[in-house]
Amino acid sequence: MITALKTARYLHPLRWEASHRDTLIIALLWLMALVGALARPLLPIDETRYVSVAWEMWQAHAGWVPLMNGEAYADKPPLLFWLIHAGWMLFGVNDWWPRLIAPLAALVAMGHLYRIARRLGYAGSRARLAPMALMAMLMWNLYSGALMFDILLSACLLGAISPLIAGQLTTRKSVVSGLWLGLALLAKGPAVFVTLAPIVLGMPWWRATRLGADGRWRLGLALLLGIVVLLCWALPAAWLGGGDYARDLLWGQSVDRLHDSMAHAQPLGWYLPWLPLLAFPWSLWPAAWPRLPRYRHQRLAWIWLVVPLIAFSLISGKQVHYLMPLLPALALLIMDRLGRAQEDGRDTGRARAAALAIVALGVAGLILAVIGVGALDRSTLSPFGAVALIAWGWLLYRRRWPSPRVAARGLALGTGVAVLIVTQAMLGPLWSRYDVGRPSALLAKLELEGVPVAFDGNGYQATFQFAGRLTRPLATLDGSSTALCGFRRQTPTGWIVGRDRDMRPFIVNDNAVHVFEYRGGKLDIAPIRALFPSGNEAGCPDRR
Repeated sequence: MITALKTARYLHPLRWEASHRDTLIIALLWLMALVGALARPLLPIDETRYVSVAWEMWQAHAGWVPLMNGEAYADKPPLLFWLIHAGWMLFGVNDWWPRLIAPLAALVAMGHLYRIARRLGYAGSRARLAPMALMAMLMWNLYSGALMFDILLSACLLGAISPLIAGQLTTRKSVVSGLWLGLALLAKGPAVFVTLAPIVLGMPWWRATRLGADGRWRLGLALLLGIVVLLCWALPAAWLGGGDYARDLLWGQSVDRLHDSMAHAQPLGWYLPWLPLLAFPWSLWPAAWPRLPRYRHQRLAWIWLVVPLIAFSLISGKQVHYLMPLLPALALLIMDRLGRAQEDGRDTGRARAAALAIVALGVAGLILAVIGVGALDRSTLSPFGAVALIAWGWLLYRRRWPSPRVAARGLALGTGVAVLIVTQAMLGPLWSRYDVGRPSALLAKLELEGVPVAFDGNGYQATFQFAGRLTRPLATLDGSSTALCGFRRQTPTGWIVGRDRDMRPFIVNDNAVHVFEYRGGKLDIAPIRALFPSGNEAGCPDRR
């Protein structure tokens, strides 16, 4: 009876809330990211490309070599595609399972991050601040709902780092670390070492106990095991994919991208303006700003954050999502800072800057929805969503928090709700422009009727293959009028897909053209006979 009374007392809602409110905030933030992932379409060009690669592999029963528009695709390793296939084998081919992969990977990443914080010596109550701080970050929250590689890579990388943190590095820990490293390499290739190498090389500086000879041997075993896991896929895939694919896979996607990258090439300091946005809302709250390391267990996060950031800045190709694996390190620093903050409420008022930023975003959205600037107008922005965002930001601004710890929870949850309002309410009308379902359905109908179809323009990214469940690749033209004329001569009953801005100069029969809203413009799908006057196929001037 006494035991039952004690249990009932512990399970009282108020007591549970007092003990696990950080866990509740984390769960709510994750659920909001999940809702965001399921409530919008897969977006071109990246998300539709990756799901289409998985679809083409599925159709061709090509589990080893990724395919895009009928050709070997060497840009990314296969882990994401394999995970999509795993869900399709369990649930059948669908478009909701691929959207779940990033949220599930984010959940795994937060579990690893909590374990890392505990192994660094933080108590459970403080360690829970790390995944909360991570899930509240604007960019991490957004990418947790995107079908991309970076959250998956981060989850696997955290799994590889966690066994290395504290205590004796046993053979079991090295095997676990090596397997997670192998998965990280299968997620995004050798780019993982940009983040992992400084952490491993800096172990004498941040690790509380020395590895010793046995520990160094087991660390080498973990690294070797991870590389072997990658090679077990890469070498057979290179043999199956042919010489060009092998060259791109084993050399071009790693070494060539370190310098003179033509894709996403940016100047040296390109990442710097993005850092406040990556760390939002914590970047606007001084109580959460990290301080220079005073203790050994803080050094890991600083090495993890600073050295890879410098390395990524030196690499020619740059994208903001490349920095996703660094955000867990920033979350550890924020956790440490908040845990050490005095519970006197002196810094809580400064958290209002983040609330004002949310209000400002809502005001900007409302103005754009009313007056319209370029593609941003009432057709792409919801005034109701903008007003809802303003109201939510004002409520956060008016809210008073008794301590930095409580303010951190409120700010984290407030940011998550604001992201949900922006993506699902304010930007709700925009998603229709990015939904490729309608043009893909038309292409599927044409394929069923046996009509040849070509894409007009360079670099077709298989945008419509999965949405239309197409079983044949589209022919691709180089974007010149000569290529269009040649396609008409060879296939006079064929159809053309292309951006309206490219095809408009050649259209002579508007009634035959199907026009769709597409990203920032329009997409045309038309029979080739609607593009040139009959008998005028040859000798048409090149548009370029």
